[in-house]
Amino acid sequence: MDFSDLNRWVFAGLALLTLAVLVREIRRLRRAEPGDRAGRRWDVADQCVGLVVAVGGALGSMELFLAGLALTGVVLGAEAVRAVLARRRRTADRPSA
Repeated sequence: MDFSDLNRWVFAGLALLTLAVLVREIRRLRRAEPGDRAGRRWDVADQCVGLVVAVGGALGSMELFLAGLALTGVVLGAEAVRAVLARRRRTADRPSA
């Protein structure tokens, strides 16, 4: 399977936008407080795999594109587990009425 030229240009534009957001997230990670760094690291990881997907689409590499999608699933799953655990921790800390 091959991407059309229009799709490749769209993915190239998305790769540039993702790269700009990645730079912003890295700057936020460097300024983050110690308690907030784990969340920022997951944000950076999310942008990195998004960049892999966009570059794979821009280059027309189906293998790179699918690998990026698989990594996206892993990162989003880990972020979801982290959010659920944080919610449980907050409800466990709340005093009973």
